[in-house]
Amino acid sequence: MRRLALSVIVLVAASPEANANPWDLYGYNPRALAMGNAHTAAASDFTAVYYNPASLTAATEPSFGFGLLVSEPLLSLDFERPGAEPREPPASNGISFGALFPLGGPAFRNRVAFGLGIHVPTSSLLDGQAIDAATPQWIMYQSLPRRIVASLGLGVMPFDWLSVGVGFQILAGVTGRLDYDLDLVAGRFTQKTVDFDIVPQVAPLFGVELRLVPGLRIGASYRAAIGAPVDLPVYIDITDIAQLDVQTNFEVQYTPHQISVGASYEWPELSLSIAGDVTYALWGRAPDPSVASSLDLGGDLFTGTGLEGALDVAPNPRLDPGFRNVVLPRLGVEHLIGPFALRGGYALRPSPAPSQTGLTNWVDTTAHLLSVGAGVRFRDPLEALQNPLIIDAGLGWLFLPGRSYQKIDPGDPVGNYRASGSVLAFSLSLRYAFGEGPTEAP
Repeated sequence: MRRLALSVIVLVAASPEANANPWDLYGYNPRALAMGNAHTAAASDFTAVYYNPASLTAATEPSFGFGLLVSEPLLSLDFERPGAEPREPPASNGISFGALFPLGGPAFRNRVAFGLGIHVPTSSLLDGQAIDAATPQWIMYQSLPRRIVASLGLGVMPFDWLSVGVGFQILAGVTGRLDYDLDLVAGRFTQKTVDFDIVPQVAPLFGVELRLVPGLRIGASYRAAIGAPVDLPVYIDITDIAQLDVQTNFEVQYTPHQISVGASYEWPELSLSIAGDVTYALWGRAPDPSVASSLDLGGDLFTGTGLEGALDVAPNPRLDPGFRNVVLPRLGVEHLIGPFALRGGYALRPSPAPSQTGLTNWVDTTAHLLSVGAGVRFRDPLEALQNPLIIDAGLGWLFLPGRSYQKIDPGDPVGNYRASGSVLAFSLSLRYAFGEGPTEAP
């Protein structure tokens, strides 16, 4: 009977773990991706709900749109000795929606604007993986892009040269409890109860934009940290002779506090726009991404065994990942040729993760984003819409140069290895703005 109880403990403790924001990695829409995500002062549609809610007032007419994002990680880990079993990051595909609504009558239509946006992964609504820290894993690409993320924003322009905005980023966490009653004589569970809640997590966004010179926009934004906490305790009662209480909690889908400053300038004579951003990401405050568990044993079965009472499954349940704050520069250009737009961009993301010389294996390298894209405006072939439709496409290549990990302990179970690779991202969108094009004369 004790052997059976200990087997149950092992099964519960070894149950599968519950598996950065896609807009952070690959951009909200194709225009942002193609311009290296340099959109703190360049967004002119509903994408401003994420980059800078103050920029919502840059558009004076309602608009809406949707898009598709496809990404394919091509990442590799080369180990000096065989035997390691790394976790490979999955492909991350999703669809995004957005809308912008200027509020008020003609006198205030360009003074107040409300926007919303949402990204929904097509493979799963929430993929949060809390993998054991000793397992080699690409910490930034494992499950960060595979999540529902929503943003709401409000922009106000009190003066012609000043806009301010506030918004919220919304993510879902999971809490609950699993209760089982096991009848050893009958060999079955007499009761199985599962209660859980999807709890929204909300983080604020703030933004400001200055338009002091015609064609020049200067913006700044702050995005608070957000993550999805998971708390799923399991309680098993074995025929009133033993009770097992397993507490499991962790946090997934974490993105840090971010402060961004950017500027954009438009040359009408050249039909050219250029935008640049600098973002300070406070990864130094990142929590331990692994699972924290505890086990409490009770009942007659464990009396006198020395096992009764609280028992830590992990001797050090919370680890310090040792991440550091990083600065991310971004640059983007856009050139208009009649109804067409050509775009290009570059972004640098230094790795916040330290070299993994100990037992942890949170893998990450510096990433260089090279991106291109194009857009076109065209009339509705069915002539059902008054103004043009806009189709945008963007292609990004995240290049991750090689990084070597040398273990201090020669007997480390994983050993030395080298990480390198790339990630391909493609985005396509369709957008319609009610005032985007002129109305034809009767």
